Order: sequence, then structure tokens, then C-alpha cells
Amino acid sequence: MRTRLPFIAAVVVIALSVAASQIISVDAGARSVSTEDRLSIEQPKGSGQWKGRDVAVEYSYSINQGQMDISGKIRFASFFIGYSRLQDFRLGAIFVDEKGTVLEEIGLTTDRGSFDPIPFSRTIKLPPNAVSMAFSYQGDAVQSGMGGVTSFSFYPVH
Repeated sequence: MRTRLPFIAAVVVIALSVAASQIISVDAGARSVSTEDRLSIEQPKGSGQWKGRDVAVEYSYSINQGQMDISGKIRFASFFIGYSRLQDFRLGAIFVDEKGTVLEEIGLTTDRGSFDPIPFSRTIKLPPNAVSMAFSYQGDAVQSGMGGVTSFSFYPVH
């Protein structure tokens, strides 16, 4: 009977995960992004720099027939100098309407390795009524020597 317990536990975890993801997707319309975290995409072309606590994102975009070409470079803050490597870094774009309501979240890039600037480039289909976007990120920094891990993130949705 002991050999079935891990299998049953795994099935329960998967079932709960599926149920949770359905609840989250149903509630997606109620989530929003504050005005100070939004970047306008109402012009057909644009560029700029967004600064978070841990990263700065230089970006440019062009929109044509509901498609957005977005590219740029991610630079890490100077306090990461004492860390030896980057693990599981992800940069995302969150598209919102004029009220700041989340329409869609799209991953822009993932990376691991060094803290050198990370370039990204992606073509995405814009959700209808998107007038602004916000960046989100998450990752882990591994320290030299002892190998301690520091997680960092920014998620402007509330």
C-alpha cells in the first residue's frame, strides 16, 4: 500500500493545480495595473526605458494591423555584481485597457547564465482594446562561493 501513496498524492496535487488555474483565469478580468506602472502603446511606434527596482528595460515597438513587434534589452541593477549567475529569469508584458484592466499577459523572454544585458525581440498579436502595457519580471540570483540564492521579482497586477 505504501507504493500507491506517492501516486495518489501526485494526482491530488495535479487536480488542485488545475482547479486553481481555472479559478485564476475566471478572475482575470478583475485584475488591474496602476497608472504609474503603465506604458502607453497608443501610437503606432514608440520607444523608451522602464526602470524597476532590479532591472531596466530599454524597449521599442511598432504596431501594424493588430500585431506588435517589440524588442529591447534588459539591464540588471548594479547590486547584482556580487552574484555569479542568473537562474530562471523571465520578462513579461501585461496588456491593459484604458481603465487598467488586464487583458492579457505574454512572456517576452527567458534566460539563465550571466548578468550581461539580455536582448529580446518578439512579434505578438495585441489583444483588442489594449492601450497600455506594463512589464513584469522574476528570477533568481546565485551568489559566488556559498551559492546562496536571492529571488527577485516585480508584478504590477493587483
